[in-house]
Amino acid sequence: MWKVLPKVGLIKILAFMFAVLFLSIILALLGEGNYTINLNQSNLFEVATHASGVSIIFTIIVWLIAKWGWKLFWFIPWLGKVFNKNVCPNLNGKWLGEITSTFKDEQGEFVTKKVEMYIKADFIGFDIQLKSLDKYQRSTVVQSEIYKDAKNGNFYVSYLFESVVDQPLPTDDSKFNGAAKLVVRFEEEMELVGTYWTNRAWQRGKNTAGKIELKKE
Repeated sequence: MWKVLPKVGLIKILAFMFAVLFLSIILALLGEGNYTINLNQSNLFEVATHASGVSIIFTIIVWLIAKWGWKLFWFIPWLGKVFNKNVCPNLNGKWLGEITSTFKDEQGEFVTKKVEMYIKADFIGFDIQLKSLDKYQRSTVVQSEIYKDAKNGNFYVSYLFESVVDQPLPTDDSKFNGAAKLVVRFEEEMELVGTYWTNRAWQRGKNTAGKIELKKE
């Protein structure tokens, strides 16, 4: 999720937080009324030790905020909506929907399947799990990310996946790869809508693609 944040602004915020924490601890150690630091060989090790300690504390604080602390703001109803639309959408949870594919069944009809998607996201990592409810195939997402398009301001979710079909039909492959790109829509509830494409049976000119529509449960 960190990829959606303005890089320069993020660096400035982190630098400011570190400076405030560092100065607060140093002043506390110096005691009241002593605001002059004389750096020499005798106290160089002591200052370096304090600086290392501040760096460790700062890293832990940033990690906690990035992992869990941010949820305190997103879970406030009115504030969460503002952050979802302007900072980064909180996509955590279970998503239900369907895919409509160009792949045809034995009757020659385009295949529509119900799917489930599970998203785990914070400002450190982003992970997706995807499965088809008919259990015909198993899909593993090998790479995923969320990002913001600077041109239109939309948030997008993209991922690469690998699918395995244990008992493929004569017209199908047992293993194939694919990719998808979904836009985050803010209707009454958040929705993920987009397209996917695969290299399924590409040697026979039967590559598949389709539309994905998901809503949060």
